Amino acid sequence: MSSIPFLTMFAGSENALNADYIDINFTVAAFSDPPIVTASIEQNIKVYVTNITATTARINFSSNYTGKVYFLIRPATS
Repeated sequence: MSSIPFLTMFAGSENALNADYIDINFTVAAFSDPPIVTASIEQNIKVYVTNITATTARINFSSNYTGKVYFLIRPATS
């Protein structure tokens, strides 16, 4: 049997209100290992992802941000 999970991609968005980070929860995706998480926003500030686990991640902003945050999560390949 293959080690590739049934779900191969998880995409979503969240609203941030004057936040320096948001935490996202993708437990429903049922990844067995920490996945690759990418995020983007519509303003010219830096966005980076930390604290990635198989079920959650933190999306950080270089300064407080209000607006939509888009994220894409996919299994890490070896």
